[in-house]
Amino acid sequence: MNILMVVPKYPFPVVGGLERQAHELSKSLLRRGHVIHALSSRFDQGQKDTEIVDGIQIHRIGWIDFSPVRFLLYPFKLSRILLRLRHEIDLIHIHNISWFGAFVTLFAKAFKIPVITKLPNIGTYGIPGIRRRLFGLLRIVLLKKSDAIIAMTPESLAELECIGFPKERVLKVTNGIPLLPPNIRRSRSHLSDSVNAFFVGRLSQEKGLIDLLYAWHLVKMHVAHPVKLYIIGDGSQKDDLKSLAQSLNLGNSVEFCGFCADVSAKLTTADIFVLPSYAEGNSNAILEAMRAGIPIVSTQIGGTAIQVGSKGEHFLIQPGDRKALADRLIELIKDEMLRLQLGAAMRARIENLFSIDRVAAVYEQAYELILSSRSLQVGQLNPYIFKRNYSPDNEKLA
Repeated sequence: MNILMVVPKYPFPVVGGLERQAHELSKSLLRRGHVIHALSSRFDQGQKDTEIVDGIQIHRIGWIDFSPVRFLLYPFKLSRILLRLRHEIDLIHIHNISWFGAFVTLFAKAFKIPVITKLPNIGTYGIPGIRRRLFGLLRIVLLKKSDAIIAMTPESLAELECIGFPKERVLKVTNGIPLLPPNIRRSRSHLSDSVNAFFVGRLSQEKGLIDLLYAWHLVKMHVAHPVKLYIIGDGSQKDDLKSLAQSLNLGNSVEFCGFCADVSAKLTTADIFVLPSYAEGNSNAILEAMRAGIPIVSTQIGGTAIQVGSKGEHFLIQPGDRKALADRLIELIKDEMLRLQLGAAMRARIENLFSIDRVAAVYEQAYELILSSRSLQVGQLNPYIFKRNYSPDNEKLA
């Protein structure tokens, strides 16, 4: 099959989790023998209009900062590229529900190219949020023109039901991640006596980092063991968070590490991963931590409960509950054996459920159904994936 991936800001450089997920899926499908193109904007001065990255042919249009002009000009730019590619691609896979993707859907329907669209977020960042924005209802209409839509959480399924999209055409699938080679294992440094907790993500309001710093203040008050919190990432809240850490007298127990190009290497020294978000779809950061064999403390939002399963659900809290966040961190800090056991369970769950090759195989089946005019069978794929105790070995709840 010839697949066109549509991502407004396709790597490289990598922008975020959604873009990274699109690239990993593209590489996996390429290994499975498919031809992969990508359609994106040219958001970095070093990028070319066309180039090949990791075997993927990328086509870019110039990014326009002023959104009204972008809204007016992008349809013409996108239509020209799709007109040129229409005989080279069999199916279009759109990775978010922006206007970029909406315009592609419109022209794809005109050129009779099948479309599958990913719904990456819920709530404010999903369908309800879109409906409240200017021309939001028009964007929903275009979304429903997709031959199939990808739901990554049960909440996504509910949002699609609310707009009347047929559940038979909803593909239930999660994000995936490449497995580490067998010879690579965590190399937890024994030179440090501290228990190290890591956050990885944007330093922005929806990530709940203010809650994390207040919770860390409680941790410092109630544990005698040396502890350190590493905050990896950059964003609009950076200066405010640093000021808050100083006002809470957290001192050198918190380190702001900034952007990190190789998160996997950083996580080799982690004992706990923490993500107190208010909004997530399927967190790529959690998948990376699980792959590294690290226990997860997070909020019970989006697909997090599906990712960590029943063995990890005790360490999921409600967004904004700073005391519960501190309590779960303290529980893991005080119990090394619990950390090791839970980390091993997380790594096994990645290997059984969330490898990118397994996820790519599900997409491959969905593509084949859509291309053979059987979109109404897409909903039958992966029927149990949203169950926390799902076991792929016997296709039932463990």
